[in-house]
Amino acid sequence: MNGNPSIQPIKIALLAVGGDGGSVLTNWIIALAEANDYWAQSTSIAGVAQRTGATVYYLELVNKKTLPLEHGKVQTPVLAQMPAPFDVDIVMATEIMEAGRALARNFISKKTTVIYSTNRNLAIREKEIPGDGIHDGKSINALVEKYAQQSLYGNLKIIAEKNKSVISASMFGALAASGTLPFDKKAFITTIEKGGIAVSSSTAAFNESYDYIKQLKLQAEKYTPTLKKSSLLSLPEEVSSVKLQKLVDRIRNEFPPVLHPVLYTGVVHLSDWQNTHWATVYLDKLDTILQKDWADEAFTLTRAVAQNLAIGMSYDDLIFVADQKTRAERTQEVYQQIEAKPGEIVHTLDYLHPSFDEFVGFLPRRMGLKIARSKKWKSFFDRRLDRDRRMKSTGFFNFILLYFLGGMKRWRMKTFRHFEEMGYVSQWLDQISEIVSHNYLLAVQVAQSYRQKKGYGATYRRGHSKFHALCQFALVHQHKPKVEVYMEHLLQCALQEHEFLALKKKIDEVSLLL
Repeated sequence: MNGNPSIQPIKIALLAVGGDGGSVLTNWIIALAEANDYWAQSTSIAGVAQRTGATVYYLELVNKKTLPLEHGKVQTPVLAQMPAPFDVDIVMATEIMEAGRALARNFISKKTTVIYSTNRNLAIREKEIPGDGIHDGKSINALVEKYAQQSLYGNLKIIAEKNKSVISASMFGALAASGTLPFDKKAFITTIEKGGIAVSSSTAAFNESYDYIKQLKLQAEKYTPTLKKSSLLSLPEEVSSVKLQKLVDRIRNEFPPVLHPVLYTGVVHLSDWQNTHWATVYLDKLDTILQKDWADEAFTLTRAVAQNLAIGMSYDDLIFVADQKTRAERTQEVYQQIEAKPGEIVHTLDYLHPSFDEFVGFLPRRMGLKIARSKKWKSFFDRRLDRDRRMKSTGFFNFILLYFLGGMKRWRMKTFRHFEEMGYVSQWLDQISEIVSHNYLLAVQVAQSYRQKKGYGATYRRGHSKFHALCQFALVHQHKPKVEVYMEHLLQCALQEHEFLALKKKIDEVSLLL
């Protein structure tokens, strides 16, 4: 710097997701430094590829007392515009994957203190993968521990939200507790107070985060992922519903204990989606599969079918979407997210775009079948009805419309979509029953293939295309040696490949090997 190697600034890289207050935190650090006789500079490069945008802020702080004088005035330092590899003193990340990006960019070395929040804000790539596309935070935590001088972490977003603040405040508290800057706690708090915005909530988040990191430095805490896979429901002894109790008793009496959690979870889901009679049909179908399953295999086939049959029998249609939008739980979630108080009026604007398939699927079976094959109806829909719609779902008439639509569960059983989906389910179960007699593992994998189908619109069409292609592959090659090995590989590819054509190419390549 200025040709004088003895003057070394404090170098800070902050990686923040959009909405996390990265610019606020940067301004606080700048104000803190300048109030304590430090020269401070900051730059930023915004990104728009991940989530709502991830920005890299870079700061350099220099003690003015170390700067040379020229004609009695402090000489202006020449500072870097961006962090250099392996030459950053402090790396801060408002989300654990941003800490991973700091590793990938070589910001972290044995001179670096890394402060990051373990919360997850899923990237688009993670969401669009049909299977579990969530990246592993444990590996990033381990790598930061290995390569950094000091690793300080915790769910700082939860701390901020608990105090009705933003993660920038809790990150500021973690920075103060890290001891990496030559300023005391009071100086940090004074900076927040001088800002004059949300002082009370920001200070509360700052203090809790400060205490948490101080304790972490005294006693290390094992990293715990903030996102956990949903767990199955345990089979209860009794439930309040008489109809549901009959199903609980049936599960207990007719099915092996190892299957009780998955069956009860499916029954509860289908009872909510439709009714207990539909859950009874679910158990009837599973009973047929159970008769062909083997205890020696721990009823793996029945478990796989139970998991995916519950999904197949509860497809996403217009009735389901309308029901979800008018539920009290949704209103409560909206109020919590925007921190609205009870009694305050909150309006929700929903973006809707029903496709031709969803429109036809809502019609009676025969009418839907006829219109689905009509090019004139398809052309009419594309010209007149195929457009985005914005609906204030909290408005009186719109809410009544959605509430009425969401309550049409009896009509669902008569629709073209229901006829179509149950046809797919029947074909799938028949194929499993055919294959299990000579290749148990392949039958299990065919059962797992139904998980490709989910959502609605283009997402559903892609998933259904992949599901159909996988089933056809298994059906055509079911008697070939080691076909279950190839099928397992294709299932994994299908869960990772977003587009159908990529999977189709792999299926064609594998077919040549059989």
